[in-house]
Amino acid sequence: MDFRAFGVAAAIVSGSISASHAQTDFYAGKSIQVIVGNPTGTGFDLYARALAQYMPRHIPGKPGIIVQNMPGAASLKGLQYLSMTAARDGTVIGTFNSNLVNLSVLEPKTMESVDFDKLNWLGNMSSDVKVCFSWSASGVARPDDLRTKQLIIGATSKGSGDIYGSILRTLYGDNVKIVLGYTTNADVWLAFERGEASANCTGWGVIPIRKPDWVRDGKLNVLVQFARKPSPQLPNAPLVFDLPMSPEMKDAVAFITQTDAITRPFVTPPGVPADRVAILQKAFAETLKDPEFLAFAKKTDLDIEFMDAETLKNTVAEIRRTPRAAVELARKLAE
Repeated sequence: MDFRAFGVAAAIVSGSISASHAQTDFYAGKSIQVIVGNPTGTGFDLYARALAQYMPRHIPGKPGIIVQNMPGAASLKGLQYLSMTAARDGTVIGTFNSNLVNLSVLEPKTMESVDFDKLNWLGNMSSDVKVCFSWSASGVARPDDLRTKQLIIGATSKGSGDIYGSILRTLYGDNVKIVLGYTTNADVWLAFERGEASANCTGWGVIPIRKPDWVRDGKLNVLVQFARKPSPQLPNAPLVFDLPMSPEMKDAVAFITQTDAITRPFVTPPGVPADRVAILQKAFAETLKDPEFLAFAKKTDLDIEFMDAETLKNTVAEIRRTPRAAVELARKLAE
């Protein structure tokens, strides 16, 4: 027997075990920081805190997880910190507004400090289909009504739900008007009763929670959902892609709406060792399937729709490959 060869093989096996053991023990006694690019109490914050509560049990070494809010510039400040400043050893993860992916295409100079190709994607916690809905007293119950009746869409500011209203205005002309300047969507809803506005475009997920009586009593009509397939909550609401529009318009709408499928993305900074990224990806996936976590999410009205890291990465890449003509049309819709 060649004992020298045996010794080399034993050393290799020993080294592999030691390396594996080192990675297993890496998080023991440490804490992980979750950077949230939005203020406390927002949806981003609530999802991050729920994840922080349950994810440690799925990470070898069971590190503590601490949420740090870093709001600014629609979460760009937090994303810039993750991209350029945060530790690259696997002790920092974060979440941000997925509209920044679109912004990286629309305004690349604004986003030049962030390289989406180098971020490590952990997965996505939820999607939120956007809708435009009308107040029932408006008489507008379906998109075809906009050919003869007027709709006044209330919105907070440019870059909010007004872009979805702009899509309807492009399709149906002057019968769709957009009024900006409301502080919150709740103020728009109050304006329904004063007759100042008759519609709102926003994420559907919050409506059954904030206004269950409106849903129950038929006080609103969902005119259109901005998705490729119907939401399970809205099986009969028209899809935007079923409305009459040009192929170029469909490409632009797809660009605008695709980030709605990735509303709660989580990443690590660039340069984190691959084995630690793998640990975090596995823990993220296991947490999103954890029965206790799912029960907590249901109790606290957090909609969970898990997307794995690879699918999330591919979705972002697809958005960033949108044809230039579609991007330019989307830019006009956002003006």
